[in-house]
Amino acid sequence: MSYDLIIFDCDGVLVDSERLVNEIAAEFFCERGLLIDAETLSAVFKGKTMADVAVWAESAIEPPLSRDWFYELGMATAHGFQRELKAVQGVRPVLEALTERRQKICVASQSPPARLALSLSVTGLAPFFGEHAYSAAHVPRPKPAPDLFLHAAARLGAAPERCAVIEDSRSGVLAGRAAGMTVYGYAADENPAALAAAGAIVFDRMAQLPELLNLA
Repeated sequence: MSYDLIIFDCDGVLVDSERLVNEIAAEFFCERGLLIDAETLSAVFKGKTMADVAVWAESAIEPPLSRDWFYELGMATAHGFQRELKAVQGVRPVLEALTERRQKICVASQSPPARLALSLSVTGLAPFFGEHAYSAAHVPRPKPAPDLFLHAAARLGAAPERCAVIEDSRSGVLAGRAAGMTVYGYAADENPAALAAAGAIVFDRMAQLPELLNLA
């Protein structure tokens, strides 16, 4: 099947940010008295919005964080991205192939708009998407609700059933399925059984994606 629109998640699909974000956050919270490692944070943060992270942090840390902690964590994350963030291995050739075919593509991410823009800029992926990078901040409900994917499809004039979603989290897969879209679950660093159970067609290398999308 060919698709009218292919929608990419950002963190863990386009940019290799999951490990980096969790390492930065673990160091940040340890400095403020919460001894937690990056692996534990990965389980807490996966598929969540920054608003979810804020609720968790403010309930988990005693004494309470400073009033400016959220801004400070954002700055630490931005500096870390500028130093170390890379594109996911193998994703650039996929985007190049899609662009060559004039395939409509976009990004739909839980990340706030500023972080999403920074991620795409630092990794050099922004030109592939132009203005079509959408954040959960643009819709009433984040993933696993379908709102963000439906918003992206509407902006690009694509029927949901003619859209493919590339995701790496259970909440993202559930959102794509709830939107009536075909979902491909990237399981390089995720539990493939969990993605499959949520309704994804699972793959573990970006080199497999062109064949799945009928580009090969």
